[in-house]
Order: sequence, then C-alpha cells, then structure tokens
Amino acid sequence: MSNAKNPLHIPSPFQADNAVLTEGQQEQEHVHNVYQAIAPHFSATRYKPWPVVEEFLMTMPPGYVGADVGCGNGKYIGVNPRLFLIGSDRSSNLISICAERGHEAMVSDGLSLGYRSGLFDFAISIAVIHHFVSPERRLAAVEEILRIVRPSGRVLIFVWALEQSGKRDFDKNVQDVFVPWALPAKPAPKKEKSSKGRGRKAKRAPELTQEAEQEAEQEAEQETEQDSSTTSSVTTESTTKSLTTPPSTVVENADSSAPEAAPVFKRYYHLFRQGELEDLVMSTGKVKIEKQGYDRDNWWCIAEKTST
Repeated sequence: MSNAKNPLHIPSPFQADNAVLTEGQQEQEHVHNVYQAIAPHFSATRYKPWPVVEEFLMTMPPGYVGADVGCGNGKYIGVNPRLFLIGSDRSSNLISICAERGHEAMVSDGLSLGYRSGLFDFAISIAVIHHFVSPERRLAAVEEILRIVRPSGRVLIFVWALEQSGKRDFDKNVQDVFVPWALPAKPAPKKEKSSKGRGRKAKRAPELTQEAEQEAEQEAEQETEQDSSTTSSVTTESTTKSLTTPPSTVVENADSSAPEAAPVFKRYYHLFRQGELEDLVMSTGKVKIEKQGYDRDNWWCIAEKTST
C-alpha cells in the first residue's frame, strides 16, 4: 500500500521465489524483459504521434539535434524531417524495429546514456520515467536526460497520470502498480470434419483485436493497453482494479482443440499525481518549467535547462 503522506514512496522490496530483488532486477523482470517479449505486438499499436509531442518537435528550429530517450519503435523520429533525432531504448528488439525503418537508434540504458554531456539541443522522454521503481532512480533518469542537453536546451517529458479520465480506473491511494499486457492467444488446432455429426464448438467472448486497438489509438491519440484486464499492487499479487473487460474462452467440452492461453506480462508503472512530475524535474536544480499539462491520461512538462 502506498504511503499517502509521501506520494514518492514505493513499496519495496519486490519478492520473487523468496528472494529479494534489487531495484535493477525489479526493472529487468517487470519492464525490460516484458518489452523484449512484446516488442512486435507493442509496436503494432504505436504509430500515431501524440499532438503535444508533435507540436514540440515541429517548433524546433531546422537543423537541431535531439535525443528520443526510450524511443520504442521510433514513431517520433521522423515526425520533423528538418531535425536530426537520434533514438535510444533499453529493448534491443524495439531498436531492431527502428533500424528496419531506417531510423538512427541504439540500445542504451536510461540511467547511463551513451552520449557526451551537452551534445543535444533538445530531448524527449515519452512514457519512460514511470517505469523506474524508486524516487531516486526516477530522479537519476531525469538528471541523465538533462546531462546530455546543452544549457538553454529544452526537454519534454510524459508520464502516466494517477488521475485517469479514460477506461482505466486506478485506486487513488496506490501509485505503484503492475499493468498487464496479453499477447494474442494461439489459435486452436484445426479438427477434421466428421461425417457422423457436428461437435460442440467453443464459444468465445469478443476480443480486442489488433485492428480495433489501432483504431482506438488513432481516434483517442493515446496509448492503449492490449487485452489489459487488471492492475496489481507491487506488494501483492491481488487484483486492485479492473481496467477493461478481458477476452475469454468458454469451452463446453474441453479438449486438446481449445486455444492455448495467451501469456500475460506484468509491467511496472509509477502513477504520477498532479504536480509530482514538475516537482521531480525541478528537484534537479537545473531547469525552469516552461509549460506543463495533462493530455489523455498523462502528465507532461516542458523544461529549459538553465545550468549544468
């Protein structure tokens, strides 16, 4: 359970096989390994730039060099062809997708970016900082982004909001959650038709298809959760809130022809309260906040680096 008096408190440590995981191991298991596994499926639902990010990139002077920290499949890298935007991500599978699209991108950890200090005119970090499991690591991630940006350079950061307005309904007292991602279920093996009669077929509940997921993102211009059904407190495995109605299979006569259950991966998120992102960025002592806002279940801010 979160400490209501301290919005930056995270329950720790995680437990796995009766062993205490370090913060790095927590992120490896519940962030990095997950995105490696779901990269192609995740990428298929991430293709439309968010308006605030697009506007930020389009207002940059021609020839500016920028960093997309946690670039995913690189959907922002080609938004403004007048810029030179370099992507980095912890997932090599997502970086491979960037490479296939002809983008400049490399594998790099958000706490140790492979760039010299002050190299970039600007940087963006979209839906990344909320994956770090402690206040100290979230602060370190922001400081690393600022390190690679020159003085007077600008930074745009997006994080998930605790105050959700869409279909997600988070417990307002719990800021640290697991959000599931389910890969598509493998289809059942085909059965030979029998001339003696028809067998009883499995009845399937409606599924949120990849096409529907993409259409939903295009209409809402926001990230959506593929087949997400629940969030779990990081301190327990119990369900706290229902996010969507999960697809399911009802089998009248269970046999080997039933579809194989889809694997479900748990991604860690820290849900930011209103004002928490600005407080985090300002705590570096190196910036001034230019703008901040709420956009489709995310808090965002634009900051100018004022000192090294």
